Order: sequence, then structure tokens, then C-alpha cells
Amino acid sequence: MKANVAIIGAGIVGLTLARELARAGVPRTVVLDAGEPGQQSTGRSTGGIRQQFGNALEIQLTQAALKFYDGMFSDTDFDGRFERDGYVFLAGADERDQLFEAWQLQEANGVRTDWLDRDALASAYPFIDLAGVSAATRCLDDGFIDPWSIVQWLVRECRRLDIIVLSQHRVHAIEVAQHRVRAVTAGAECVRAEFVVNAAGAWAGAVGELAGVSVPVVPSPRLQIVTEPQRLLPPSTPLIADLSSGAYVRAIGDRVLAGVSPTTSPAGFEMPPPVESEEIGRIITLVTTRFPGLWDIAVARTNRGLYEMTPDGLPIAGGAESVSGFYTVAGFNGHGIMHSPPLACAIADVIVHGRTDRFDLRPFAPERFSAGESLRRRQSSLI
Repeated sequence: MKANVAIIGAGIVGLTLARELARAGVPRTVVLDAGEPGQQSTGRSTGGIRQQFGNALEIQLTQAALKFYDGMFSDTDFDGRFERDGYVFLAGADERDQLFEAWQLQEANGVRTDWLDRDALASAYPFIDLAGVSAATRCLDDGFIDPWSIVQWLVRECRRLDIIVLSQHRVHAIEVAQHRVRAVTAGAECVRAEFVVNAAGAWAGAVGELAGVSVPVVPSPRLQIVTEPQRLLPPSTPLIADLSSGAYVRAIGDRVLAGVSPTTSPAGFEMPPPVESEEIGRIITLVTTRFPGLWDIAVARTNRGLYEMTPDGLPIAGGAESVSGFYTVAGFNGHGIMHSPPLACAIADVIVHGRTDRFDLRPFAPERFSAGESLRRRQSSLI
């Protein structure tokens, strides 16, 4: 099979990229996925879209993504909706200064974020135990979207644009000759293409190895719990994150989604059951410390998925130095729904036109990890 572009991965990145290429006039794009479209990180995401970050790049990525989603939301064929319930970040004395700096940065970038003192918090969210909390930020423009609605819309768009999406096609070989990508092979299917895009999410590092390209993306398993029905948190409760402990909750109808940011970033595709049991206990302990009214609510189920982590916490979007025609768009560190659309669209521009005006790709270039170059970790931020 011949194609102009072969894309590995049919999550939000690969499907968005394929759509943009077709809209730009690329006649034949093939998307290959080891499973079904959106089955991995995209489909297991909480679908959060927030502008509250302590880094200007991440704020701008979300704002660019919201412009992309505006077109999706206005399409009558889109069957989801953006629930603007908001995000709230609670800070103790140790986190207050950093949170205040992040709030100022957000305001400078046009984000409508409120600074809340303890009295305002107690009035708005009486179910929070405010022991040790000194202040908070809240943006009610932040919210959530059902990731499966995004996937289904993108799949319909790809079909409408005659894009070939091959499910159950795990890529096991990438042909490179004279430092140029030539083809990808998945099972019995060989796709010859001038350009190959690695949009394999948590598997991006393994896909890079097939092309002889170092892609520093590692999988990190994450776990959340969903409670049985409860009455403590109203259905419109925002996601509330306690920066001092990493615990967070969000109301989903009459249930609560809860989790804890890990103190370390475990690497690997699997989380053994004993570790999962310990992690559930840790989530319950930390969440009920801040939200004590949830103590007697039973756990109904767990959600498990993979973050795709990079060494500096920023995604990778660009072409490989050593293999011409091989691009990577991956490593979104759990922020794929809110950050990937603008970078996927920008890489489509680069493939078609050799350049892009949509977003500055330099901070996300793969060569920032090249051997011999000092890796400057971005200044750590709480949010």
C-alpha cells in the first residue's frame, strides 16, 4: 500500500493530524493503531481542559486547543459538550507564593482566574476541611469534555475525508534507507510513505526505536477511583486539587472521581495488583483528609491509564535529526486532550508546507534532548 503520510497511533493526536493533512490537500493518509481508535490514553482520559498552569507555554497550548475545539463544538454532528465546571487549586503556606505567581501569570495571559481566601473557600465549598489551607485559585472557564465524543467525531471526520484508519495493526517495523524513512510494516500490511508520524502516545519511545530514533517518552501508570453515589459534592462541583498532598476530587453526576498525584513517576506499562491496592488506600486516606464527608462512601470502580512522560515535562513535536521524514508528536504528560490539537495541526503544516505559523514549535523540538546538549529542566511548577 502506498500513502503520502503514515501515522502510527489513532488517538487524539493521530486522528487530528490525519484530518488536518486531508484538509490541506494531502491525497492519501493511512493511520495505523495496535487496537481501536482512542482505546488507550485518549479514551481513558478524564477529559480535563484547563488554563490554570504556572508555565506560559502550557497556558498558550490550552488556549490554542480551545480554538480548535470551538469548531468541533459548533458542529451539529458532535454529540458531546464542554462542561465548564471549573478547576480549583488549594494552597498551603508552602505553596501559596508559587500559586500566587501562577495566578499573576494567568492574568497576564488573559485567563480569568479568581484568587480566593479562606472565607471565600468556606462559603463556596463548605465540604472542604480547610486545615492548613491559606488560599486558592479558581477558573470557571476550565472544564471537562467526554474524550469518547472527541474520538468519535474525529473518526467520522476521517471517514468523510477518505482517510484510511487500520485498527488492530500493530507496527513492528519501520524501514529507513539512506537516512530517510521509507515504509512501516504492521502484520502483513506494508505502507510505503514519504512521511511517517509517531503519534503512539505511551508507546512513542518503542516506535522511535523501530526507526533508530531516540524518543525519550516513557509510560507511567496512573490510577483513579470512582465512588458509589453520594450527596456531599453537588454535581457541578469543580475539580478541586489540594497542592499540599496531591489529592483531587471531581463530581461526576452523583459520584466522585478521586485521585492523588504520584510522589514519583513510575515507569512501565503495568501496575501490579498489590501496588494498585496500596495506591487505592493512599488515595482514600489523602482525599478523605481534605474531604472528610467522603469517608464512608464506597469505591465503585477504578480507572487505569498511562501518562506519556518526557524528561522536562513538555511534549515532543518535530522531525528527527537523523531520519528525514520521521516526525514525533507525543509525550503530553497527561495533558493530551488539552494540549495536543495545536501541535498536531502545526506538524501537519510542516509536512505540507515545510513551516507553520500556528504555534512556535521550537520549545518542543526533539533535538532538545540530543546527546551533549545540557538538558535544562523547565522551572518546576505546582500546577
